Amino acid sequence: MASPEISYPELYEHDYYAWIREQVRALREHRVEEVDWENVAEEIEDLGKSERRSVESHLETLLLHALKLSYARGLSRDRNARLWENTIELARSEVRRLLDESPSLRPMLEELINNAYKDARISARRALGFPKEPLPETSPWTLEQVLDDNFVPKPVSMAG
Repeated sequence: MASPEISYPELYEHDYYAWIREQVRALREHRVEEVDWENVAEEIEDLGKSERRSVESHLETLLLHALKLSYARGLSRDRNARLWENTIELARSEVRRLLDESPSLRPMLEELINNAYKDARISARRALGFPKEPLPETSPWTLEQVLDDNFVPKPVSMAG
């Protein structure tokens, strides 16, 4: 242990990096009596949540730019379409990488895409200067479309 006067839970609160180093050492040396089990379990749980948030964040980026491609008009679309397409490709690639590394996230994709769309819709509305009405309440694209490398959203007619 780093200091005999301080417990592992206290070290966790006061010097996180030192706590990590001590916990890694204890685990690698199979010193179970030195493992701060409660905080280690919390940290591992947080890692899982972080992976989930990362997939959702990349889906949000993808959907935001898909909405821009679909609903932007004029010079804004002309000037930015390729950039938005590239951003979609990068986000899609990151989602795929994360799902390859953590396939157990795949069953959560519908929920993650629905959550991501809500935030993407708000961001797109602000970026495009739209009131609420023009953008659909739910994603106009299926999960399969969103993840399909060949899918590029087309401009949506806003006549009416």
